[in-house]
Parts: sequence; structure tokens; C-alpha cells
Amino acid sequence: MPRSSSFRAALAGLLMLGLASLGASAPAGAAAAVDGDPLVVHIDTITPVLPRTGNVEITGTVTNVSEDTYTRVNLHAFSSANPILDSGQLIESAASEPGADVGPRVTVPDTFYTVDELAPGQTAYFADSVPVDLLEMDPTAEGVYWIGVHALGDGAVPRDAFADGRARTFIPARPSRDAAQEASVILSIRGRVWFTGEGKISGLERWERRLAEGGSLDGVLDMADSADGTPYSWLVDPAVLIALRRLELGNPVRSIAPDPNVPGQEPSPTETPSPEATEGSTPTPEADDTLTPPPPASAPEPTAQEQTLANAAALWFQRFRELVGEQPVLTLPFGDLDVSAAVRNDRTRYEQAVARSAEVMADRDLPSVPAVAPSSGLLSPEAIEYTAPGTVILVGDSAFDLPPTTPNSVVKMLGHKLLVTSTATQSGGPGPTAANDPLALRQRLLSEAALRSLNGDTAPLVVTVPTVWRGEDAEAFFDELDQPWLDIVPAEEVAARGAVGLPSSSLNYADEKSELDAGSFTAATRATNAAKLLEQVLYFRTTIEAQVRDEALVTLSEQHRVRPRQAVGAASRTEQAMVDDLGSIEIEVPKAVTLFSASGKLGATLVNNLDQPVTVLVRPTTDGQLTLSDVGEKTLGPGARTVLRYEATTDQLGVHNVRLAVTSVEGAPLGSSDELPIRAARVSALVYVAMAVGALVLFGMIGYRLPGQVRARRAELAAAARGEDVEADATPAEESDVPTESRREPPSGAPLVPERP
Repeated sequence: MPRSSSFRAALAGLLMLGLASLGASAPAGAAAAVDGDPLVVHIDTITPVLPRTGNVEITGTVTNVSEDTYTRVNLHAFSSANPILDSGQLIESAASEPGADVGPRVTVPDTFYTVDELAPGQTAYFADSVPVDLLEMDPTAEGVYWIGVHALGDGAVPRDAFADGRARTFIPARPSRDAAQEASVILSIRGRVWFTGEGKISGLERWERRLAEGGSLDGVLDMADSADGTPYSWLVDPAVLIALRRLELGNPVRSIAPDPNVPGQEPSPTETPSPEATEGSTPTPEADDTLTPPPPASAPEPTAQEQTLANAAALWFQRFRELVGEQPVLTLPFGDLDVSAAVRNDRTRYEQAVARSAEVMADRDLPSVPAVAPSSGLLSPEAIEYTAPGTVILVGDSAFDLPPTTPNSVVKMLGHKLLVTSTATQSGGPGPTAANDPLALRQRLLSEAALRSLNGDTAPLVVTVPTVWRGEDAEAFFDELDQPWLDIVPAEEVAARGAVGLPSSSLNYADEKSELDAGSFTAATRATNAAKLLEQVLYFRTTIEAQVRDEALVTLSEQHRVRPRQAVGAASRTEQAMVDDLGSIEIEVPKAVTLFSASGKLGATLVNNLDQPVTVLVRPTTDGQLTLSDVGEKTLGPGARTVLRYEATTDQLGVHNVRLAVTSVEGAPLGSSDELPIRAARVSALVYVAMAVGALVLFGMIGYRLPGQVRARRAELAAAARGEDVEADATPAEESDVPTESRREPPSGAPLVPERP
């Protein structure tokens, strides 16, 4: 079994359980019914170029999407009689209604395939071989013809001349020009990447489908695998590779853990974090060097779905790396950035996206060439002018008022070379088959190349193949491009050729209204600014700023133009996560404080609720009539608390409002703050004098009476020792307290005054 087949088998086994939940359905890529057609026809293979003689081989499937059973379902080939002779006619034909009559069907016996019975929801395969001479087309006349299959059967409505289902495509006649027509095929790996609020890759079901057999990521590798030596080019958005890498690691959440790649921050498996081990302790700045990175936190076990995706992503990248080899990869700005919008609104985002892409490719050991290739094919003149030198710029021919005439499909303007791709060819084949179906794309490419050869246009046909979903068809994509009249060359080789100079006025950029607006860039900036602030607060160096920058860049993708509000919402969720982390460093203050003097103490508590150490300041704000002392920056360990002690000073009585806010060392507020009133109730100087005089009188009286009390007590004790009676309430001290004048006898001859009764 070929190596690629073993990879696909492994991926199929890994993702079978995840996809089983989707239920049975019609084959991927089956075209939608036309005007309620009950049968859906899909062409799987077809002879790529109209042979001069022999048969045209067609295989495919027919699916009953109605609720009725169909019997005797005949699948007839049909074709057009007149060829399409130029690219303009081919564009019009591809855009025609799927049910349009383009030619008669072949009804000769033994030239059509019959399915006896087709129950509701059932799919049957068919194979038809139609002689060229029974088709309406002239195989000797150059050009491009219609070819397809009609399905007719008996159901609820009896069989009639109208088809119950159909599929169609283009088939070119072989060009007669001797020189081979050149073409370049660019395989793209790009797509929306979303993050959850906690920093995980979101949309896991979608990633399952993309990695499963027949999914877009699997299909593009199948397409490359089918090249078998045929040159092609890669166009890759590294954000997709980062998403796959995160899935490979079990889809971890965003982390503020120390970066172990920083010298001195290698985690110790045996030591636990030392800062703030004791509640209320605060290390001095000199003691900060004792902080050590904590051991790596054990990540939660991935779910069964995440484990399945981890294995599938690892296998996919291994296969991709082998297919790339030493071939340079055209690398888009990270996140498939809307370059025109970035140059208009925030040019630093373009520089960040280019640098990040180069970093990702180097980390994954992939050779890289910077490229700008908007999926719309349109790029503003300002973006072209600002693009970094050495960048391969791809624009569609629809970006010009008239498709430029150039022998090499390369033009030069505004100091840069531009590789011109075929917008029409990239748009794919005609309906009802999906436009980006691999077979439809291949037949459109062959048809466009044949028409260029027919009309003497020697310019290489450059095609960026859009994302596909049918990997089983993609396996044969390059096999059928191996034609003697077609020469496939790498796009990088074409881009290096000589260019035809054009004025910038020849550009027809009418996409400005579709660009992401300033609001998208503002939302991304708010998220990255919050992450930058968190990085400043964390004691150890981390990768949080880089993680959030990735999340912000993917919200600025050109692919979000159709739903810009969703991208703004994603950036806002990331910002809120950073705000929540910053707000986890809290300040707690008392409800109120009263000062009874010109100064006093004030206490507050600083709390770190993060699982990593931080260094912060607490900035006081007052009404200007009260000042608080500076307590300096504080370093707290995970979950630590510390008491802050301030000296409050004022010479104004009354209530002063004080606000304490947690900030970074540079003074940026982190979110947590608290307010308290401080009442200054200082007593006047006269009150203090009165209190001092009262104290002197009190202590003077104590000094005056205390000796008499001592003598009386001694006399009492002496009399008790001699056995004399002493009245307890008649003490010498009491007698001595009576003035002498009050004990004098009345003078001689003075009448005695009787006491009042």
C-alpha cells in the first residue's frame, strides 16, 4: 500500500467515531438538486480531453433525495454541438443556469447505464462509455464543449422527456499548436481559525471533518500526492498549522505559566513556589531573587474527541512535511490577514503577521517565502506599495480594468512584481456540481488552457486551487493534468520571470467597502494591550502576550469580511479574559477611618488570586487635602495576601475621600480599586491646655493628701499594738483638716447662742 494510503487509513480510523455522529448522508460534494430534482448526479471521473476517436468514459453516482422509490433509472450522456471559442464565452457558460439545455442526450442502446431500483436516500454508482461519433461535438474542431449526464426514471411521476437529475462539465478538444501551453497550480491551505474564551481551538467538529478522509485538509494532501513529480506550489496560512499543533498537544487552554525557554526560569520538579508562603508576609525588593518558577502544572486530561484530533493532527502534519520536502512554501501573513484593511487601519498588524508566519515556519522546519494572496484576488494600491520587498504578490486578473497582456503573467507596479492569476478559472466549474469540486476545477483549468493555446496567448495560466472537500476525487487531479500539450511549472518560477510595467491606475480596486473596518482592529488592539499589561504585572516572563497576539491576528482575517461582528466578538472575549485576570489582583480597605491627630495609620490588604506571582503598585488618590505615604511596589506569590500600612496626614478637619487602585509598576490601572472615607477629628489647643491643668490639679491633691493618709495608718497600727481603742472614723488627719479658728472658745462675756432645736 502506498504511504499516502496508509496515512489516510490511519486518519480514517482515528476520526471514524467523531464523524459517526454526523449520520449517513449523500456523498460529500453531491450537487444540490436543481429546482427540486429528485435525483442528484455527480461525475466522479471523465475522459479529460475529447479524443479524436474512441469513447468518452464517464463514471459517477446517482442519489435519490426524494421520498419516492425510482425504478429503471437511465443515465444518458449529453453534449453540445458547437464549441466555446474564447475565455469570455467560457465564463458566461459556467455561470449559466444548471437546467439550461446545452445539447441532446445520447439514447442509442448500450450507450447508457441503467439502475434498476433506487430507494429514498440510496446512492448507486454508474459507468458509461459513449463513442465519440455518437456525440454531437466535432472532435477535430478546436475549442471547449459541454458534456454531462442526465438521469431519467420512473417514480411518483411517470417518466417523461425532462431529466430527473443532471450533472455537467467542460471537455476541451486537443489543441493543435505545437508549443505547449504553460500552467501553474497552487494548492492552498487556509481557513478560519477560532479560539474559545479560554484560549482553546474551537469548532472541533469542523476540524474533525477537515482532517477526515475526503475533508479539505485531507483532500489537499491527496491532491498533492497525486502529482507524482508534476510541479506545483504551496500557499499556506501558518495559523492553520498553529491550530493543528495545538490540537496535537491536546488543545490546551491559554496559560500564564513562566516561559521555560527563558534562562533562569526552568521549572524545578521538586520545589514548590516560595513567594508569599506565609500569609501577610511581603518580600522586600532585595528578596525578589528568591522567587523560583513553580513546577509545571499538570494539564487536564484531554477528552476523547481531543485525543482523537491530537493523533489525527500529528499524522496530517507528518504527511504534509514529507510532501513539502525542500520545496519553498508561499507563506501568507498569519491568520490570512486582510492586508488591504491592515495597511489602511493598523500597519503594525501586517508587520506582526509577516513576522509571526516566518517564526512558525522556522519552528516547524518548513522552507518559506513570504506571500500576499487575497482570496478575492483584489489588493489595494496602498497594500501593494507597503508590502515588504521579496514578497510574492498574487492578484487576480479581475483586479484590473482589463486583464493585462503579458507574456509571463507578471506585471510590475508601485515598485513590486505581481503574479497575475486567473480569477475565472479559480471560480471552478458549472452547476449543479459544486464549483470547487476537484473534477470541476480540473476540467475548467484544462479548458482555459486549451482556449489560450487556441488564441495564441502564451502567458502561463496561474491558478490557486481553492479548498476542496472530496478527497477521493482529488487523488486523480494531477494524473489527468498530464497532457502532452500542457506544461505544468512552479508558480515561483513564473513569478521570477520578467514583468511588464503597468501604472497603478490600471488597478480596479473596488473592495474598500468590503474590508474589515477600524472597529475590528480596535477590538484586536484592546485584547493585545490587555495581554501586554498582564505580561508586565506577572513576575516571571511568560508567553501570554504572544498567545493573545495569535488570537487577535486570526480575528483580522480577510475571511471574516462576510461576518465581521463575530470576529470582533472573539477579540472582545479574549480581552475580557485578560481583564478578569488583571482584576484578580484585588485591594481590600476598611469601611472608614478616623484620625484624632494631624496624622495616623491606615491599613489595607492586597490579594493575588492568580496562580502565578505578580509585582504591582497600589496607587492612592485623595482630595488633595490629605496625603498618604508611599508603600512601594509589592511582589506577591500565588494566592498570597499582604497588609499595606500607610501614614495619613492632614491639617484640615472633616471627611476626606481616599481611593486605592491596583496598578502596574508603570502606573497602568489593573481594574481593582476601593474607596474609603477618612474623618479628621483633631481637638483644639485650648482643650489640650485645660486637660493639662486638670491633670496637674489632680496629681497635686494626690500629693497633698497622701502623706497624711500614710501617717494616720501608721498611728492606727501603733495603737493597735499597745491595745488602745482608736475610732476608725476619727483620725489625726481628719482633725488636722479642721481649721484652728473653729475650735476656739467664745470670748468672755459673750452670750451663748443656743443651738436651734
